[in-house]
Amino acid sequence: MKKIKKIGFYVLIVFVFSCQKENNQEDVAPALVVQNENWLSAKLDAKFASSQKEVAAYLFPISEMKLLMERPNITQVHFKLGFVDNIIQMQVASVDESDHELGIVKSSILKESIFRSELANLKALSVSATKKRTELLNSHLLSPRDASLWISEWQKKLSNISELDEVTSYEGNRFRYFNLEAEVVKVMLYNGNVNLGAFFGINPKGKATIILIGLDKNNQVKKTSVTSEETEDIYDGTRPCPPCIEEENPIK
Repeated sequence: MKKIKKIGFYVLIVFVFSCQKENNQEDVAPALVVQNENWLSAKLDAKFASSQKEVAAYLFPISEMKLLMERPNITQVHFKLGFVDNIIQMQVASVDESDHELGIVKSSILKESIFRSELANLKALSVSATKKRTELLNSHLLSPRDASLWISEWQKKLSNISELDEVTSYEGNRFRYFNLEAEVVKVMLYNGNVNLGAFFGINPKGKATIILIGLDKNNQVKKTSVTSEETEDIYDGTRPCPPCIEEENPIK
């Protein structure tokens, strides 16, 4: 009898734990929705600028990104923006051709103080000229020097808060996410990167964009070899939404 009671007790514990786990998972999606909605009305004031200056990049683990991108029918990737505690948050969503989300990976934040020297060294690097790329990849390829310049311009905007609403919006509507072809992300998942770093920058149109840089296990820019001064690929060109129709997007 006691044995039966013990078994029943353990079954109850497992059941309660399973229910808690399911509830926690169900709570994740609504929490992200709230973050996304908060970003649309967030005040980009001095308090925000001060907090955001501490952020160098948003880190997406390659291991999780592979699982996300291995799902069938993925055509686009959305880098979605949220807002918590005066800091922009970011998630990656894989999307099919009908614009249905197939999965999400949340980011962690790489502190500016940790990556400061690496940013200073970025402009001295070059992109490997011998690597063969598709026409699409070449259209998004960005030199380390330009990446460094664009990232620096974003940091400057954080010191001029009067322009922040303008650079993060299209016709008064704040960018909800940045869109990129899945092929560009996939090519960065199988060349030795440990983390995919998403950096805010200001493009030549004067608008916020993100720059994708492959990082090693120490969150340093991944190079073609230990002694090389050439990087693996660095990509830009993520299209903001709004506007959300690629053919009519004048900001890219």
